[in-house]
Amino acid sequence: MKRLIIFIALIVLITENSVYASSPVRLRGDQITISQELIIAVGNISAEYKDIMLEANYLELDPKTWILMAKGNVRIKQEKNTLGGEKLTLFLKEDKFQLDDVSGEITDRSVKGFIYIKGNSLERSPDGSIKGEEMSFTTCDLKSPHYHIKAKELAIYPQERLYAVDVSFYIGNTRLFSLPYYNLLFEYPDRQPVIPEIGNSIDKGYYVKTFYSHYQSRDLYGYATVEFAEKTGVGLGLTEFYNIRDVGPGSANIYVLPSLEKLKADIGITQEAKIGDVKLSGAFNRESVFYDRSEYRLSASSKGYSLSHQGLENRTSNVSSYNTSFNATEKIGDVNTSISLSSRYYESGGVPISANDYRITATTKIGDVNTSISLRDRYYKKSDIPAEVGEYRITASTKVQNMNVRGEVFTISYPDVTSLSQFGYARVLTKMPELSVSSSVLTSPDINITGEVNIGNYMELPTNIQGFAIKGNLQAVPKIVKIFEGDLESSLRVNGSYYLPDSYIAGLGINAKWSKDLVQNLKLTLSYDYNEGWGNSQFNILSELPALPSNSISGSLLSKGDNYSVTVSTKYDILSSVFSPIVVNGSWKKDEENKVSLNLMVNPYYLGDITAVSTISFRIDPKWKLDMSWKFYAQTFQFQEIRINYDLHCWEMNLRYNYTTQTTSISFSLKALPTMGAISLPEF
Repeated sequence: MKRLIIFIALIVLITENSVYASSPVRLRGDQITISQELIIAVGNISAEYKDIMLEANYLELDPKTWILMAKGNVRIKQEKNTLGGEKLTLFLKEDKFQLDDVSGEITDRSVKGFIYIKGNSLERSPDGSIKGEEMSFTTCDLKSPHYHIKAKELAIYPQERLYAVDVSFYIGNTRLFSLPYYNLLFEYPDRQPVIPEIGNSIDKGYYVKTFYSHYQSRDLYGYATVEFAEKTGVGLGLTEFYNIRDVGPGSANIYVLPSLEKLKADIGITQEAKIGDVKLSGAFNRESVFYDRSEYRLSASSKGYSLSHQGLENRTSNVSSYNTSFNATEKIGDVNTSISLSSRYYESGGVPISANDYRITATTKIGDVNTSISLRDRYYKKSDIPAEVGEYRITASTKVQNMNVRGEVFTISYPDVTSLSQFGYARVLTKMPELSVSSSVLTSPDINITGEVNIGNYMELPTNIQGFAIKGNLQAVPKIVKIFEGDLESSLRVNGSYYLPDSYIAGLGINAKWSKDLVQNLKLTLSYDYNEGWGNSQFNILSELPALPSNSISGSLLSKGDNYSVTVSTKYDILSSVFSPIVVNGSWKKDEENKVSLNLMVNPYYLGDITAVSTISFRIDPKWKLDMSWKFYAQTFQFQEIRINYDLHCWEMNLRYNYTTQTTSISFSLKALPTMGAISLPEF
């Protein structure tokens, strides 16, 4: 049958519930023979399965076992990936395959260019791992590559590691060196074995650093560090990741400077464990190389309970801190309860500060009424001067027809000025008690009006002014209207309080926002905010309103396209007749390698007063790439970090400078290695 097209999804060949039937194989060939036992295709074969193209001279498929075998000039294509070989054995049910006498090019979104491979055999497992025998790979696309790496055995576990046995590195056809095994952890792509990093920093001076990874099993792997520095001499480090059976994972690291007059070392350890339903974790870190500090962390959790403690002692900066917290949630009958306890201690320069915060809440539903009780006590002490604030709340809420009814008792204890100010309070309005009713007053296509009425006895602290009051709030939100070819959104809020016998407070709030698309990708927005209060009550007006009196106009101009966004905004305070700084926020993104962000503020009264922060990523040409961040402040320009990447065809040169740490470094890496963790072969 010449160039016959067959959809191998025939009812006679597969069961109705087979998941493999949902993606039929489309097969073409010079001659195709179909039977219950076997499907055979010969000559100029091309098969399509999902998004994978397969070409071969001979193909046979067992419809009972779903094992496919192809021979002769086998080629597999999926997107940009291409693999070739002499024999393919594909297990469709298990989603694995083996390709003999393999060669090809593979890539991924995170891979620059292609990785070119050759080998005796290549196998893909259902978990996505890749294994090969007598493999050779490179990123050089030349017929005679600048470099290549040979391995007797190669295993790639995507997003985890690359592991190779009996590895040799070649420059051209000359073997540079060999290793019994080679292990690369993709979690640390910059720590490639053997390849050094050269740099300069304030602490170390000029230095050379290299890494060597090892992998014993999934439960034990890590890397060693060897460093030679101008100021600190030889540095040796070891980092291990492990998993203790029936306990849990952990890690340990040590870095030693043996060449100094006094031995200095950084030591760290982390450990996780699970005992029944209890999860435990701990960490300890001791630094003495460049800083004199110790840090530890302990935690335990089980279902709704958690306990943690952490401490820090930094003798270099004379700072110490300790923090202990306990949280618990439990349902007792129909009552949901929670407890939160925390204790903090901080000392800097010999000045101690302690702060404790204790909370208990309970919520339940009695009929249609939701009730809650909340108790909170906070204690603060600085240089032996104490302050304490206690809060107690009881609330009940329900819905009657279209009205929300809520009652609350809120009291606060220890109302001295010191206590209130230490916890951020200027004045506190307590409720003893308060009943509130809120509802929608009017709903129509043109306007929505909601209202709330509160009746209660109140006390303002710390002045201890007390009075019975009736309070009301009304808010109206008209529909969006068209004016001057733009959209106008607005709202009006009116509030008032009457304190018996003859005191009152009134408040008014107006908000309006007008926006219009001026031209394509350009939008203008103007906003007006007005808030004011009046009254003759001894109660402070602002204790009832969250916002200070305001009268301001603000504007912003937004230009936004497919790959850029720029906003220019400012604000004018009518009360003080002052303009706020002009703020410019912008971003541009072509792709991950070409993008810019900028935040800029300009003093409108002195244009020379500029503050700016920016990050830039730019592919200058196919070989050069620049990443940097900078800021401009007090008429001073300052680079925060600069990273320059230069493509040496097969290698990459990475030059870095960090202003904060005053570190400059240069390193080289093989392009293939750190990116192979993202590689995934065709998934049938």
